Amino acid sequence: MRKSLLASAGIAGLLFAGCAVQAATYIQVPPVPGSISMITFDITNNNTVIGSYHDSAGVEHGFIGPLDGSNYKTIDFGGNAIGTEPRGIGYDGAIVGFAPGSGFVLGEEFYRKPNGQFLTFKKHGAPLDGVVQGINGFGTSVGDYYNSDGIRMGYFGVTGSYKRDFDLRVDGYLQNSPRGIDHDSGIDGYFIDADGAEHGFVQNHGDVQVIDYPDNGAVLTVLEAINKAGDAPGQWNDTAGSPHAFVLHTRNNTFTTLDPGDGSTFQQAWGENAYGLVTLSTSTGASYVYCPFNDANKCPKGGAVKHVPDRNIHVASGTFLHYDRQGRTGKHLPNVNKLSRKGAVQ
Repeated sequence: MRKSLLASAGIAGLLFAGCAVQAATYIQVPPVPGSISMITFDITNNNTVIGSYHDSAGVEHGFIGPLDGSNYKTIDFGGNAIGTEPRGIGYDGAIVGFAPGSGFVLGEEFYRKPNGQFLTFKKHGAPLDGVVQGINGFGTSVGDYYNSDGIRMGYFGVTGSYKRDFDLRVDGYLQNSPRGIDHDSGIDGYFIDADGAEHGFVQNHGDVQVIDYPDNGAVLTVLEAINKAGDAPGQWNDTAGSPHAFVLHTRNNTFTTLDPGDGSTFQQAWGENAYGLVTLSTSTGASYVYCPFNDANKCPKGGAVKHVPDRNIHVASGTFLHYDRQGRTGKHLPNVNKLSRKGAVQ
């Protein structure tokens, strides 16, 4: 479903079709005991959260537990790893993520069985180096890895085994990094086009939508997850390198900004469950779960609760189809290699 890129269409496609303000609930995730900062990366339908935290020595550990913080358990990959970063959790409790360590640019990618056993994603016997993040109820995961040409290439894994590369349906990309997978065939993430510009994408049954956040200050866009309703949380970066969180509702082309109002300079959105609960982290080192209801009684129990107005930005139907064969849109974006980046690895 590609449409030809016209010089004027790219700008016109990004015009706001309307804005609205509504209130939502932000639930702070209670800190892991002994942590100095934490990031909550994902949440299940029964409100189990996973993520990572740094201890007083600066070591990164994974954690899993209920949203109310009553029974956290630490997750450590072990071996020669210097950290553990769980990114996604499946319905059965299986976890995917990566473990930074010597010899890896990003980290060794792992699949943790529900019984706690770790498996390593490998291709031709070599551990994959990159980020694995999305996992669905069938044990299928998506992530990226550095291939033999030094390109970060997307891939599918199944219960801890590499299966095949992910075929992003645009030409000439320099990087292709799927991040979310639903129960059908919906995949989202981000890619770097032939000119070095970074865009989000949603690919479903081979049809691609290319996502640029509709703000003149946005220099890149990343999608981090996708649920069965087509909601896709993510982040856009400003010229100072600070990310700002949102959730894109693909069914009606609407972005909802996510900011808990904690005085943070940047925010990053990560996972989302089937009920629209989104995990996010901020520059303060705190984590939150966004609940789309103003009534806290409709939201799960956790830590401190805040009600904060959010802003909905609706773009015109067809906006995400204005791109050329190489995924380039009408928005003039800088080369990502010349940009600074703050926050956790995207």
